[in-house]
Amino acid sequence: MNYQDVPSQTAMSPTQVAPVRTAVDPARVRRAVLWAGVIALVVVGLLVGFDLFRKQMMASFFASNTPPPVSVNYETLSPSAVARSLSAVGSISAIHHVTISSEAAGTVKSITFLPGQPVKAGDLIVQLNDATERADLANARAQQKLAIANLKRAQELASKGNLSQAQLDQAQSQSEIATAAISRIEALIDQKAVRAPFDGTLGIRETEVGHYLDRGKAIVHITNMKELFVEFSLPEQARPQLSLTQTLDLTVDAYPGRVFKAEIAVIDPQISVATRSIKLQAVADNFDGLLMPGMFANVHVALPVDQGQMTIPETALDYSLYGNSVYVIEDAGTAADGKPIMKAKRTTVKTGSSVDGRIVVTEGLSQGQRIVTTGLSKLFDGATLILNATPTLVKPATVPVP
Repeated sequence: MNYQDVPSQTAMSPTQVAPVRTAVDPARVRRAVLWAGVIALVVVGLLVGFDLFRKQMMASFFASNTPPPVSVNYETLSPSAVARSLSAVGSISAIHHVTISSEAAGTVKSITFLPGQPVKAGDLIVQLNDATERADLANARAQQKLAIANLKRAQELASKGNLSQAQLDQAQSQSEIATAAISRIEALIDQKAVRAPFDGTLGIRETEVGHYLDRGKAIVHITNMKELFVEFSLPEQARPQLSLTQTLDLTVDAYPGRVFKAEIAVIDPQISVATRSIKLQAVADNFDGLLMPGMFANVHVALPVDQGQMTIPETALDYSLYGNSVYVIEDAGTAADGKPIMKAKRTTVKTGSSVDGRIVVTEGLSQGQRIVTTGLSKLFDGATLILNATPTLVKPATVPVP
């Protein structure tokens, strides 16, 4: 093969055209970049302008749509006396309460009471059969009569010297033995007449006529309802504020709204190691018979009145996780019609005890300030107010307890 006849690999065919390289115009590039920057600035300007326009329109909307004034009640603060007390839950028990039982065994001859009946001390409750004892008493009296006659004869003989001193002493002893036998039998007869040990009210009877009662067998319970114990406990920190004859108020669930009175009678000299509390016992008069042993009682021990305390109604306090607060009424100038503008300002306060629907404020308020007492759910800081001069709360009429 003749290598001269093979065309070269780099040789171009007659139909192929060599590419033409054109030079880039720098001026055109600068113009393109400039226009892109202008377009970007216009877009950014439009966005910023729209945002400013939106904010202006929103501000104009809210300025022309302010919430209407809120009508509220208010109260002007002034120092007042605050009644203080210590509270506890106690239990009522009877001062005099026993189970009547027989000291002697025997058959029930008669029952002279009705369940729930009031009785006086010494009233007959149950009579046991005492026929045998009365027969023994008659025999003992006959023996006593004979012993006394023998003693008189012995004394006459001894006075004449016809009887020894030993025989006289024996006659004296027989007389005394006969008298003692009578006393023993009379005591046994008295034991078979079961009587009330004190004034009180009888409970449900636990025997019937004809029953044989063993010694000590229960017959009926008796309770004196005129005076009752109220037993309760208070923390040991309260000991300096407690004293005998100190008055306290009682309330029970059975008589809502009814307050009973009592006085502290006993202060336990020991502090409970387990609870670090002190036990107290008060005496409550129960002449109307409404209180009953076994009732739970809410106890309020009266303490000296605390003067000069700032108090607010419970309805004026706004509770939250961040602290308690009230709305103070502030003067915000004068409206176009000449009327004063009142605004609400949320103010954080510290509170103390609560008594009769009012709360003691220890910090955050001062005398003469006006606070909102109702309508707190509609308020916010800076809200415009319309002051209502009507009373904040009207205490409902107390319903008499029958």
